[in-house]
Amino acid sequence: MAPVARPTLADPRPAADHSRLRHDSSTDIQPRRRTVTRRHLVLVGAGHAQLDLLAAMRSRPLADWDASLITPQPVFSYSGMLPGIMAGSIPPADAQVPVAAIARVAGLRVHEASVVGMDAQARRLTLSNGDTVGFDLLSLDVGSSTLGLDTPGAAEYAFPMRPFVRALDLLTQLEAAMLALPRWADVPVVIVGAGAAGVEIAFALRERIRAAGRVPRVTLVDATAVDGLPLSGFNEQARRVAGDALRRRDIALISGRVTQVRADSVDVANGRASCALPSLATAWISGPAAHAWLARSGLACDSRGYPLAQSTLALNESGSIFGGGDCITLRDAVDTPKAGVYAVRMAPVLAHNVIATARALPADQRYVPQRDFLALLSTGDGRAILRWRGIALESRWAQWLKSRIDQRYLARYRTLAGLPPAELYRPPSIPPPPELP
Repeated sequence: MAPVARPTLADPRPAADHSRLRHDSSTDIQPRRRTVTRRHLVLVGAGHAQLDLLAAMRSRPLADWDASLITPQPVFSYSGMLPGIMAGSIPPADAQVPVAAIARVAGLRVHEASVVGMDAQARRLTLSNGDTVGFDLLSLDVGSSTLGLDTPGAAEYAFPMRPFVRALDLLTQLEAAMLALPRWADVPVVIVGAGAAGVEIAFALRERIRAAGRVPRVTLVDATAVDGLPLSGFNEQARRVAGDALRRRDIALISGRVTQVRADSVDVANGRASCALPSLATAWISGPAAHAWLARSGLACDSRGYPLAQSTLALNESGSIFGGGDCITLRDAVDTPKAGVYAVRMAPVLAHNVIATARALPADQRYVPQRDFLALLSTGDGRAILRWRGIALESRWAQWLKSRIDQRYLARYRTLAGLPPAELYRPPSIPPPPELP
């Protein structure tokens, strides 16, 4: 190796002044750095409509975005399996998706709280624990509350089926009441509301009481059942099939308005007549109601307090707030029922448009509600009522179909957390039907 020439006093080349170059910023060559402003995406609620968005963020996180999930419960409990849980045929854990755990794996910060206030203009949320959370992009799927809980005694003594945990509270009270009774004693329960959910819960509680060796005395109360049939809003054939199913199982249906709920009874009025129905556990399933804070949020709402959504599921003109499921009303289809079958169809549209907005792409997918849907109402004893267009029937095969649909739906999301799919419920006395094509 040739020796390195060193400058000498006689060398005309001056030595490099490295100290001057190091400290003189005017001669530094700095790399151009990209300034990144991180924005905040907030998911409020983790219901049917939100699950696809959470799954998408689990598989491919958004660059340059912080994200949070706000949910009062760390698990999503699938309402389609609630009748099976109430009947005692499905363990509650089999109907759950651990959404908080999935969100944390996806890099979201989780706030286990409810939203109690929102300022859409300031883009700020107030939580039940007193915290405030700002957002740049928001996706709402908070479901709905329950109508009529301001009836005297309803909030204290009746159990709504939403949130899911309140349904489990009813089971706790019912089990305690049955333990205090001798075998084959009468167990009276009242279900307020004879819609699809109310009818299924009536069947389920009857089966649970019967399986415990007690005598079920189940009564449905609904002010709209003036013709003696349940399922107001369904076609005549479906209502008659359901009415026959209730009568065969000795479930009473009373047309009347609840005026008072007590610890052990329910007062019902029908015109000038009134009566007190004994009830050891009262389920309140009188229909959905909007959360009060939505009407105060600054979003445009309908007369009931539900935010109005475009077909893209955007809730404001700037496209920074989206919503899906029961908590919204569609501007172009205001009569769309507040039912899970519609929320499930909204899910991919909500996920696509929120992610597209975050990536500065067009939020161009549109949700058009289906004209009709397959209704499957479990009777709790291995059979179900099927309603599809003009067809209505009760069969064991219909229950098998319902269980299979529920299992396949849940499996898509349980696998995100490494959980096995829920077991397909099939009473031992029922052989499996042939596989569908």
